[in-house]
Amino acid sequence: MKCELCGKEFQPSGHGRPQRYCSKSCRQKAAYRREKNRATQTEADRPVSKPTKTKRKPEPELDKQNFERMMDGSHEDTLREIVGRLREALHDPSTPANALPSISSKLAEFDERMRMAEDSGSLFDVNDDVTEVAEDVGASIV
Repeated sequence: MKCELCGKEFQPSGHGRPQRYCSKSCRQKAAYRREKNRATQTEADRPVSKPTKTKRKPEPELDKQNFERMMDGSHEDTLREIVGRLREALHDPSTPANALPSISSKLAEFDERMRMAEDSGSLFDVNDDVTEVAEDVGASIV
C-alpha cells in the first residue's frame, strides 16, 4: 500500500480502518495541510448549508423604571421577562425553524399565565412610576 502524502510503500497493520499514511508524522502533516487549505478557502468554495450569523441588535438603554422592575424579582416580573424573551426568540431570524412550534406554545402558555395574574389584580401597572422606599425610623445597631 502507498502513503497518500509521501507515496512511500508501507505494510498496513490489518487492524481496524485501513491506513492511509505510512507514519504518524505523515498523518500529522496531512492534517496540517487539510486545516491550512480549509482556512484559505474562498467564500464561493465554502458549503452553502452553513447558517449565516446575523448581527444582534444592541440592547436598549436601561432606564430607572426597567432597572427597578428587573431588580424586583417578583413573580410578575419573571413572567414579563419570560414572555418578552419568548417573543424576541419567535421574531429572531436566527431562531431555527424546528424550534418555533415549542417557542410559540410556551409563549401562549406564559401569556395566559400573565392574563390570569392581571385579571386577579396581582400585577402592578407597567407604567406605574411609584417606587417603594424604606423610611429610616431612626433605629440603629450599636
